[in-house]
Amino acid sequence: MSRTIEADVCIVGAGIAGLFAACRLPEGTRIAVIDKGPVGVGSSPLAQGGMAAAVGPGDSWDLHLQDTIAAGDRLVELRAAEVVCREAPARVEDLISLGCSFDTNPDGSLHLAREGGQTEARSVHRADETGAEMVRALRLAAGPRVERVEGTVLRFALADGDCAGVWTLVGGEVTLVRAPHTLLATGGAGALFDSTTNNPASTGDGIALGAFAGARLADLEFVQFHPTALAVEESPRPLLTEALRGAGAVLVDRNGRRFMPEAHPLAELAPRHVVTAAILASGGAFLDATSLGSDLLDREFPTVVSSCRARGFDPATQALPVKPAAHYLIGGVSTDLDGRTSIPHLYAAGECAATGMHGANRMAGNSLSESVVFAARAAQAMIDDEKPRAGDPDWTDVPRTAGDVATRRAETVAAVSLGAGPIRDAKNAQLALEKLETLAGEVAGSPADEAMVTTGDLLVRAALSREETRGVHARSDYPQVNPELDGVHFTR
Repeated sequence: MSRTIEADVCIVGAGIAGLFAACRLPEGTRIAVIDKGPVGVGSSPLAQGGMAAAVGPGDSWDLHLQDTIAAGDRLVELRAAEVVCREAPARVEDLISLGCSFDTNPDGSLHLAREGGQTEARSVHRADETGAEMVRALRLAAGPRVERVEGTVLRFALADGDCAGVWTLVGGEVTLVRAPHTLLATGGAGALFDSTTNNPASTGDGIALGAFAGARLADLEFVQFHPTALAVEESPRPLLTEALRGAGAVLVDRNGRRFMPEAHPLAELAPRHVVTAAILASGGAFLDATSLGSDLLDREFPTVVSSCRARGFDPATQALPVKPAAHYLIGGVSTDLDGRTSIPHLYAAGECAATGMHGANRMAGNSLSESVVFAARAAQAMIDDEKPRAGDPDWTDVPRTAGDVATRRAETVAAVSLGAGPIRDAKNAQLALEKLETLAGEVAGSPADEAMVTTGDLLVRAALSREETRGVHARSDYPQVNPELDGVHFTR
């Protein structure tokens, strides 16, 4: 160990959850934000859709809750979902006060998009670049108040059972960022799959850190695959936001036949796992947005239009080939209603956290809502909770290596995709686990590889354990819902 950085709060992750939490802490708080890569690298800026909040006429928090429950396939934790649905409108106002510029109607009211699983238009947005706008505003608001540390977190710094900060690799040196309160906000694990909409940095680091420290983890079998990623051979795949379907785009098969009305009463706006399953069964699907016209597409979906045209497609004149892609990790480090984990003075918010509000399938727009609501609650908990009286952190098990580049990424991705892809079965999961066990024995001394393999192994084991099909978790060898597992969350 070469140096120590002292802080009042350590935030691991510089996306929406981490930055919003930083903005909620009192002036004068010494905040260290650990950012894994260069500024702006992460999945938060890639969020195209909106933030679900019951702010429109005719909408209400209880209607928002009902839609959330319907999407969650009998696994939603009602208290967590109610907290988010009740508090999301106030957090929208907070974001606006922090400088977020959301789209408005001519009368000045917020323009609301309708996305999958929503019975009312409920997504506050900025065109189809909502995540980028939120990150822009939050970075400006939080920037003067935080010390940014570019580095890779190796382990939580534990002292007498409490979290006392993190051990971080900074410029090849192991550095202790010591803080009485630590917030985990590292995002998801989509980059562990061969088809993904996530940034390559989304490798599930927070899940591995939680596992190394013995934190309670939950719901890791529930990986949401976005139905409509552009079917091109690159990673990440460009996302074709669900708001396109909310505006009237339809899904058709190779023969131009629309197939979603027969799959679900909400057709193209059915919960994402329903749309994903229908696309996989179609033999080849296309998103037809030509009826929207070029003017509306250019005005409301500039990100989609420019992304498609850069790859030789024109959404105004042709149907776009689509394929499901890993998009959102529903499970993660388990928390209570205030972001507290099972380890004292360690908190979690955003995609790396498991609050239970999504159940077995996340309703569109709820990821941003959950992130800011629980980030605010975690910030308040850190203000309220007494500082620990722990001794010096133990670094016995901290890797002492300068290697922070994953060299076995391709093999790990192949194994995780085999064992925990959109359609799973026991045979492939076992094969994947055998490969991951072999990799685990070969990656000693490479923290990045170790974290990826550890998270991948946890995802596949969770997929193997849930012997049913529920929400985003689909087992070809157990194709039905098991009613005995209603409300049952798998933890470790």
